Amino acid sequence: MIDGIWPNVVAGFQKASRRSGGDLTVGDLWVGCRSGHCFLFIVHEGDDVKAATVWKPETWQSGTKFRCMALYGQGMADWMPELHEMVKKVARDCGASSLVAEGREGWRKIFPHTRKIRTLYEEPIDGRQ
Repeated sequence: MIDGIWPNVVAGFQKASRRSGGDLTVGDLWVGCRSGHCFLFIVHEGDDVKAATVWKPETWQSGTKFRCMALYGQGMADWMPELHEMVKKVARDCGASSLVAEGREGWRKIFPHTRKIRTLYEEPIDGRQ
């Protein structure tokens, strides 16, 4: 199913990846979903994809977490509450005790019950960015 759906979400993931400068490529996301190591959630209205997100169960020292690998979408107020509940349900089914994600500070407005556990820094080594 991933191969059939992927053409409908690849551009959105590419745009989000370019904007965030993330450490994963769209190819990494596709391989993770295709191999069954990651979950792809789609928000759609008929054939029109409104949003997509990729999540992965991970074992951390502090227990199992459900990590957001990527997310993009439009009209978030319309679909985020339902998507959030679906992601939490799948996370529980995977044995996860919490959701984790990296992203810009603005996400705290959307998910006010989060706590910051780390900050990612990048230092160019040749003077260029």
